[in-house]
Parts: sequence; structure tokens; C-alpha cells
Amino acid sequence: MHLTVYTDYTLRVMMYLALKYPDGDVATIDEIAGAYGISRNHLTKIIHELSQVGLIETTRGRSGGARLARAPGEISVGEIVRVAEKDFSVVRCHDMSVAHDCAIFPACNLRRRLYLAVDAFLHELDTMTLREAIAAPTVAASVLGVADGRELVPVAVSRAHGGPGRRAGVRS
Repeated sequence: MHLTVYTDYTLRVMMYLALKYPDGDVATIDEIAGAYGISRNHLTKIIHELSQVGLIETTRGRSGGARLARAPGEISVGEIVRVAEKDFSVVRCHDMSVAHDCAIFPACNLRRRLYLAVDAFLHELDTMTLREAIAAPTVAASVLGVADGRELVPVAVSRAHGGPGRRAGVRS
């Protein structure tokens, strides 16, 4: 399975916004582009699509930007990948709109197994949340320039030391 660059960038955008989520801060396209060294034009398309499907909220204007529409723990990586990837065909015969020029096509069972493999791949991504995708939030925030002197609390630490009422990943 090979994910496109578009999907890679989409995941990066969502991870960046996840780091901003605890405070509800918005991020601008220029800010994200600068953090990752990605073309602003690519990010404009990604931000537009993510807002169209409701994964993020955007606001225009001087203090505008993008933010997650839901908490990072409520968004699965599989959901993000499904939005970004347009074609999960592993081999040509997966695409039913294409004429099949394979001599063994009528007797081949490989296509079925490849469908199952793609389903298993997506299922695995469905089990990981956007929050879990960021193994070290403090490091990620620092590397991307999101850190503002307050430390992001990793999921495991916040659950162990923050008590039952404390949200995981909240800045302290």
C-alpha cells in the first residue's frame, strides 16, 4: 500500500492542528507551510477539503485560520486517510471501471485477498486516533514551532498524574 504525498500532507496538517487543539488556537496556512516546508498551494487545497468534510473549521479574516472540529482523540487516522486518498486499488483489476485485460481474471482469487488486505490496513488505521499519532507532543510542538513555553502533557502522563477530570494532552 502506498499513500500519496497529498495524504502525507493531510496527516501532517491534522497533527499540527492537534497540537494547537487544547487551547482552541487557529493555525494559518502560512504557519503550517513554514513549519513543514510545504507549498502553500498544496495546503490550501488540503485545508479546503478538510473543512468541506467537517474535520476542521476555518475562519476568514485577519485573525482567521483553521482548527480541529473535534478533539484529536475523537478523530481516527483511518478517517483522515479515507478523506485524502481517492483510490485504494492495489492492482489494476481492483478498478471495476477498467477493462480487464488479464487472461486469468475470471479464475483469480488474488483480487479478493487484496481487497481484504486493504480493509485490514484501513481497519488498523481506524484504531489509531489523531492524538495517538503524536508519540511525543512536547517534542513535536517544539520541532514545529507550536510550543509557546507551556509543556504539552503526553497522553500516558496526563492519565497517570492528572486525575480523572483532566483531559489528555492539555497544556499545563
